[in-house]
Amino acid sequence: MPFDQITSGPSGPTNGNNNSPGLTLDTTNNIVASVGTSHTESIFQATLALFQGLAALTTITTAQNLISKALGSYLLNRAGRTIRVKGWFIYTSPGTTTPTITVALVLGATTLCTITTAALSSTASTDMPVQFEFVFSTVTTGATGTIEAHGSVSANISANTPAAATVQYSDTNTAVSSAVNLQSALTLAVTLAASSTITSAQLRLGTIEIVG
Repeated sequence: MPFDQITSGPSGPTNGNNNSPGLTLDTTNNIVASVGTSHTESIFQATLALFQGLAALTTITTAQNLISKALGSYLLNRAGRTIRVKGWFIYTSPGTTTPTITVALVLGATTLCTITTAALSSTASTDMPVQFEFVFSTVTTGATGTIEAHGSVSANISANTPAAATVQYSDTNTAVSSAVNLQSALTLAVTLAASSTITSAQLRLGTIEIVG
């Protein structure tokens, strides 16, 4: 027998699986992990969601979802559980105004990370590229769990020159999130907002991955 055990089920209030050596399978969230003789779990990195060429958002001012994924209950209810969210989108701006773009990572009703660019060009610009990446990790578990989250956004804010160099912006988080119920199912989203109207934005590619 190649493995001592195979267990199934999500991580419950007491972390679910008994951490005996072998493989564990979280059937709710479709996550496989190995447990060695040190009784420490190591997650097999996996893609939880893939997004390609989504319908464009239009007339963007208040926050709209670029991507959204329902996460199963207890997925994040382990200290050190780590998720990476990456994506690439293009935006079109009308010119005359100089809006800023805000990209945010939201878990349930809690905003984990917010990054705002400098002002866009006052020249009308089409299909300008932006890339974002967020990584967040569970710090404390349970119904009042907390998350450490960080990220960056690289945006082309030039005057209608899609091939121009991008500018990178980082988050300013200095503490963990407010309390989040990590025992419940939660929706993870990346939102896009602007300080004044942006004509459109389209996600070209995005991924949500479990990395730890």
